[in-house]
Amino acid sequence: MGIQVTILIILYSVMISYDVRLLFKQPRSDKWVYALVVLCTMYLSLVYAFHLKWPYVYDLSDAIFDKPAHRIIDFLKAPQ
Repeated sequence: MGIQVTILIILYSVMISYDVRLLFKQPRSDKWVYALVVLCTMYLSLVYAFHLKWPYVYDLSDAIFDKPAHRIIDFLKAPQ
């Protein structure tokens, strides 16, 4: 676990220190998208590094889109 956390800290510090200079020139919407992507990757990195049993992105998308997807499939089925 310690090695994984160390590697993640090094990777994120290098990535963010490089991107900060580039983000100053970008519009505000690009900064929000970048922040959202970084937060998602940090969440998944924490789950990976600490072996947490938190929900993954797939679980969230499954909870949101499962019932509507089944309704669409049932609607599109041809009657027999």
